[in-house]
Amino acid sequence: MATRHEDSPEHKKAHDLAEQALDRAAGGDPRKARDLIEEAKSIDPKIGEEMAREAAEDQKKADKFVGKTDR
Repeated sequence: MATRHEDSPEHKKAHDLAEQALDRAAGGDPRKARDLIEEAKSIDPKIGEEMAREAAEDQKKADKFVGKTDR
C-alpha cells in the first residue's frame, strides 16, 4: 500500500529519475547515472532507501528464477 509520500508528485519524479539512473548505469554511463541520482535525492532524500529496497526485492526474484532453471 502506497503512503502519501509515495503518492506525491515529487516522489514520483524522483523515482523516475532514479530509474533513469539505473538504466544509464547499466548502459555504461556512470557519470550521468550519478547526476540523475543526485537530482533524485535533491527532490526526495528518501529515494535511495526505496531504490535499494526495490533492488533487493528484484535480486530475490532473480535468484529464485535462476534456481528454478538450473535444475
